[in-house]
Amino acid sequence: MHKTTLTLLCLLQFLGLAAQQPELDSTHLLIDGSLRDEEAAARPFVYNRLQDAVAHLSDTTTLYFAPYVYWVDNPDSPAVVTGKNGREPFGMVIRTRKLTLIGLDPDASHTVLASQRGQTQGAVGNFTMFDFHVNDLTVENLTMGNYCNVDLDYPLRPELSRPKRNEAITQAHVGYVDGNRLYARNVRFISRLNLNPLNGARHSLYEDCHFECTDDALNGSAVYRHCTIDLYGQKPFWSTHGSGALFIDCDFTMKSQNREMYFMKQGGPLALIDCRYHAPTDSLYIGWTAYPQPWLRCYQQHFTLNGRPYTIGHRAPQNTVTLTDFKADTPPYLPVSRHEATLRTGRDQLALHAPQAQWRIPEGCEQYVRLEPGRGDSIVVIPTNNTDETARFCLEACTPDGRQAACALTIEPSQLPPPDFTRAPQIVIDGGTARLDYALDLQGRRDLSAVRWLRDGILVSESHGTPQRTYRLSAADNGHELTATISPQHQRSPAGEPRQASTTISGVAPANTLSTDFHDFPCQWQPQVREGYWTVDGFKPADTAEFDWSFNPAKPMWEYAEGFNGAVGYGLLQAQRGARIMYTPANQKAGSDMTLTLLVDPTKTAGQGFGSATGQYMDICVKFDTRTLTGYALRIIRTTKSAKAVDFLLVAYDHGRTAPLTDPVTATCYRTGCTISLTATDRQLTAHVSTTTPQPADSPLPHRVSLKADISPTDGTGVAIQHTGTCGESTTMLHHLQVAWTPAPARPRD
Repeated sequence: MHKTTLTLLCLLQFLGLAAQQPELDSTHLLIDGSLRDEEAAARPFVYNRLQDAVAHLSDTTTLYFAPYVYWVDNPDSPAVVTGKNGREPFGMVIRTRKLTLIGLDPDASHTVLASQRGQTQGAVGNFTMFDFHVNDLTVENLTMGNYCNVDLDYPLRPELSRPKRNEAITQAHVGYVDGNRLYARNVRFISRLNLNPLNGARHSLYEDCHFECTDDALNGSAVYRHCTIDLYGQKPFWSTHGSGALFIDCDFTMKSQNREMYFMKQGGPLALIDCRYHAPTDSLYIGWTAYPQPWLRCYQQHFTLNGRPYTIGHRAPQNTVTLTDFKADTPPYLPVSRHEATLRTGRDQLALHAPQAQWRIPEGCEQYVRLEPGRGDSIVVIPTNNTDETARFCLEACTPDGRQAACALTIEPSQLPPPDFTRAPQIVIDGGTARLDYALDLQGRRDLSAVRWLRDGILVSESHGTPQRTYRLSAADNGHELTATISPQHQRSPAGEPRQASTTISGVAPANTLSTDFHDFPCQWQPQVREGYWTVDGFKPADTAEFDWSFNPAKPMWEYAEGFNGAVGYGLLQAQRGARIMYTPANQKAGSDMTLTLLVDPTKTAGQGFGSATGQYMDICVKFDTRTLTGYALRIIRTTKSAKAVDFLLVAYDHGRTAPLTDPVTATCYRTGCTISLTATDRQLTAHVSTTTPQPADSPLPHRVSLKADISPTDGTGVAIQHTGTCGESTTMLHHLQVAWTPAPARPRD
């Protein structure tokens, strides 16, 4: 008998699987990494590398794996890999019709398919081990792990163990499946951020599997049975799209110290049946998502936290449906044709469809809509709101088996003409303030008129939600025409034709301070650099050239809006990557000492500040020449050093290019309630950063930052904020900015 056959037979006998010895042929291949090249070559259908076996796939193939560590991508290669055609970089792309991967050892930890790359850690983009274009994929008795940020511990053969590539957690995936069916049994999926355990198949079933993950990790369209999930982050799903995900008899074990845990970042259907959640404390809050939409409906049955019954998402009880006798093996999903709709009385109607469902108007909302039968299972919603207020509520659908769905309706009253002016608008100067005086025939309704203030035709202040009736004057207004435009509107009208009032400003005393909470900030694109004006635009700095991104000048770069996650209340947010604002002061003496204080809330809550370590930073610039882009700044940047902290360093700007003035300090203080203070003289720049958020108990990093650097005199007196990070959940909210200039003594002549 051939030595390879003996090796396989002995292995199977040792495992008690001799009766299941696989017959090898052109569609049944064996991979045994312990074989030498000549041993593998001497036996048909036997290989010692995964790559060699994949090169011999048929239309339908089963790959058997002997216990070993099989590297999908060479972990010793110094190359930095990139993706193609706008996709992530992949370790292996496999195309076939039907593929089965089976580890011969029932202990899944003994057979490991591994890689060790992630975003910015050996890859540009979110490195992914596998891209399966397979209609039917089965994986059993395997560990599939991206060990970029996790140690590979392999006791069977310690020499195959390998330490993690980096401590800082980054996006490192397992794989995607472009096909109809995925079945995974007894598979360990290991990574951290963005696990992606073979996401993408139209039908996915995981049985007796184990998952280790942080955020944005799990397959949001799958069924999980008898699985264990170790949670190293706060939100294991990005979203559960389509019919959602179903967990049956599963255990979730919390591995972090978060006080609140959620299942999803974005809402979607989710069901947990006979599941158990294990956490360090009973005082934990568990929600479906941090900001649930009112239409969201998720399901639970016999769910416990540390052995006690627990209602998920009890802060928003309308989102949770409690089942009592669920026995199906598909998610209890009720599709509805619309989740949200805005209807105006007298103008709109809406056809809604949910199969075999009964519809219900919430008690007290009957006056706002009327329901009429539509085609088939559809109903027609007719708005009947005759009040002055907009009504918001959920129209609910339910089926006899307990499934529910909802459509969040916004029912506007019928529209009325814009209000007439009873007193024409005029500008009244009152000390250091310009006030727009006007009166409208509102008939008791709220004034929602949009007011915009312009100096010589350039926007300097605008409304964000309520009329901005006042404008704080500055010496920059002297000698210029100040215009206020108002578009009259109340809550039941569209905006009317704008009216305007103008006056010429004089006599405003110079001031050496700038203070704003951004509530009236002019957010529209304004690229001009002029004294006394904000420049509001986008800019891609030279040091981000290796990262491929751009912005659209036709769309706003900034917005005044309500925050979320770590950003509390309202403030100024970046709307596109590359958002920049610069203020060019008037009447400030070159060489003046400057102090700047900026209060911010990063949207990210773990201290990492930005989406990834791909040239994403925020610079706060002082002594800055806004025309030549020369001066000094504090840079706050995400690096590969840490997934829960950022680096702080002082930099010098020279015509848009930067050079470090200090070594970076990695710290955890870039969190909610962050105060940034800069002081710049002709000779020295200092920076201090602190936060009101308590220091993480498990972090040895500093929670305050103090930096100091010697600088050279500069004629710049401006300030700027440059943000190169991605937007959405990676923005930084600006709450308040205060700048003061102190004229410095005359410089000595040479």
